[in-house]
Amino acid sequence: MTDANEAAWTAEGGKAIPNAVNEGSEGTGSHSGDGVVEEASGPQEASSADRTPEEEFLAQMLAASGATNLEEAGLYDPAEVAAEEERIEEEMSPEERQAKAEHDALAAAFDMIRERSNEGKLTTPGTWAAAGIVPDHLIPVDFSDLAFDEIIAAQAASAAAKKVAEEAAQAAVADADAVSADSSVEDVAASDSKADEAADENAPSADEGDSLDCENETPEWKLDDIKVLEGKQTYLYSSDYMTDAYAHWAFLAEEGDDALTLVDNAREESRLYPRPMLAASLSSKPYYWNAEQIEQAWQAVQESGSYPDIKTCEASNGERYFYSTDYLSDAQAKALAEWYSVERYMNV
Repeated sequence: MTDANEAAWTAEGGKAIPNAVNEGSEGTGSHSGDGVVEEASGPQEASSADRTPEEEFLAQMLAASGATNLEEAGLYDPAEVAAEEERIEEEMSPEERQAKAEHDALAAAFDMIRERSNEGKLTTPGTWAAAGIVPDHLIPVDFSDLAFDEIIAAQAASAAAKKVAEEAAQAAVADADAVSADSSVEDVAASDSKADEAADENAPSADEGDSLDCENETPEWKLDDIKVLEGKQTYLYSSDYMTDAYAHWAFLAEEGDDALTLVDNAREESRLYPRPMLAASLSSKPYYWNAEQIEQAWQAVQESGSYPDIKTCEASNGERYFYSTDYLSDAQAKALAEWYSVERYMNV
């Protein structure tokens, strides 16, 4: 910062802040020759020309917000924040540094699961290693074990908390039902008094209370949305950003079993809607198969002999469909294929 800029900034609250604009003040400041420095009637302003763009921006933000320093305005110097974080880390013991590295890496790993799910992608432990978020003191498999331990612990704690809440709600309902609708006010008051006495008698001591608080401490991570699929690899996704059905299709695509992928899709389409599955739909996300891959998958289905319910048919325009006879008859599949490929467009 230039000398002129330094003169125009004041130190307040431990932060350097720009003075607010005060265009109307005159005759303030020090006067040469009298040996006296008069107190300024208001904040002095540095010329905008003397400020860097960053300083000018901060000055305008402070003036607009009415704050007296950067922290009040919610503004922080990234360089100062980074320097403070570096100072704190330098004061840590080696064990504390490792713990912080693990914590930051776990946060990044869980964020990655959600971000990739939002993009329609599953995440594997290998994805974390490829992204370089594994702490230096851990090998990828150890970090994966740590992540899964955290997921399991967080979800178990969440399930336990929900169970306690449900039991408390059920107990409250039972207590309410136990009080007869025609009970007198005195009976209700006596019942409440007895309940209070019982609660006092059974209340844990201060030491016991501390112990219970520790045992029921809210877990650091909220990971109820993280789901796991096991196959040739372990896959993770967030149910907040990806449906279970889509995760299953993405799982099949990752596993690379083309015959099973075709079979599962044909059965699901036939069962759910019901309708035959357009073969060309396999060329869309998440499979992106070309015509040759679709044909090879169909050949694999036929050659395996394991899927006798899976059949194919064509509409009059040549579009091909697959379906399961567990849910559609041959006649139904043929009629529906014709409807979806040809007839529905004729009625528009």
